[in-house]
Amino acid sequence: MRQIILFSQLIPWLLAWLLPTCLKSQTFFWRDTFCSNQILLINGHLYGPDNPVGTEILPGASASGADSIIEVRLVFYQPSVVVLDQIRCQTDTVWINGVPYHANYYIGEETIEGGAANGCDSIIKVNLTFSDRVISKIEQPICEGDTIMINGAAYSAFRLKGEEIIAGGATGGCDSVVQIMLTPVPLPFIEITDTLCPDSFLIINGTRYDNNNRSGLEILPNAGYLGCDSLVNVRLTFRELWVALGEDLELGAGDSICITPLYNFRPDSLIWTPTPPCVDPDCFLYCKTFFAGQQFQVAATGPGGCVLRDTIQVKVRKQPNYYAANVFKPDAQWPNNYFSLNASAGISLVRYIQIADRWGEILWERHDMPLNDPESGWNGMYNGKMAPPGVYIFWAELEWWDGTKEIASGSFTLLR
Repeated sequence: MRQIILFSQLIPWLLAWLLPTCLKSQTFFWRDTFCSNQILLINGHLYGPDNPVGTEILPGASASGADSIIEVRLVFYQPSVVVLDQIRCQTDTVWINGVPYHANYYIGEETIEGGAANGCDSIIKVNLTFSDRVISKIEQPICEGDTIMINGAAYSAFRLKGEEIIAGGATGGCDSVVQIMLTPVPLPFIEITDTLCPDSFLIINGTRYDNNNRSGLEILPNAGYLGCDSLVNVRLTFRELWVALGEDLELGAGDSICITPLYNFRPDSLIWTPTPPCVDPDCFLYCKTFFAGQQFQVAATGPGGCVLRDTIQVKVRKQPNYYAANVFKPDAQWPNNYFSLNASAGISLVRYIQIADRWGEILWERHDMPLNDPESGWNGMYNGKMAPPGVYIFWAELEWWDGTKEIASGSFTLLR
């Protein structure tokens, strides 16, 4: 509704404002705000939303008889417009500004005078839809392998579209219809293939892949596009290479052995730990006399730069490591015609040795007898005569390479 405000209605107010201060022709500004449905009549001219500014001359209006000039600067606010666009149940009635809207009357426009925050009118444009169902849509991507449960139904890459009816699920008790349209997102797929050395390994997604675990499928959660999982297929092969030093050994002190590495390839290099007593560091044969335990390791570099290692432990026992014949025949062929002691290099000397008969009578003895020398032993003679056949006993004090001494004893049979 248009409202016309006459300028004559404003003259008393203007005169009360102008007369005390104007003694001659002056220019004044009139600034104010109005609603868009208001029109002002000023000095015979209409001012409204389409004509908000202007200049008015009031002849002889000043106290001095001069003209008064009024510069009009008005602002017109538009009404507040709200669009009510809703889907309601078929049996609903919506009251707007005292007017009932229902399934048979669902479009209209309501003006609420002074209903806006600035005091102007508020307009509600009504465009309602009344339906037995309230329809909503779910349109979104879905990762392959994922499942979304909607109204108890499973939707996945194998079921991308559908419609679910939720009885009484909408406001007001009418049915709610959910239309589902999913877009599948393929999972990123990476394949890792490689050939590794026999003792190499890879850690992928926290899983160790080595010679005993060569293949597998890893799922990296949320690592792909749109937060989908990523798939990593692992397929490894390993070079069939090996090197071996053999089983651990147990030796007597002073024994000598050679350690020979075995392998199924021609090594580019061999590195021993500790370093062998060879001019060439790539010794393919490690020989040594042992008086104490020791560990050896060999590292062989093969095809593809693979380094193969093996370790052998040599243990040395310190105990009588000697040999004495249990049968002795003086008329046998050399060297079996003497009774003597044979020993490894761990025993350096026989300090003394005694031979007695079964009644304890000493028949023969010797000090500082060389080892492994048959002719330094007993030839079976006693007092210039051959001793009779029978069982005899011997005692010997042995001296080890480190100066320690040990008593050895035993028996043997003399034959004729």
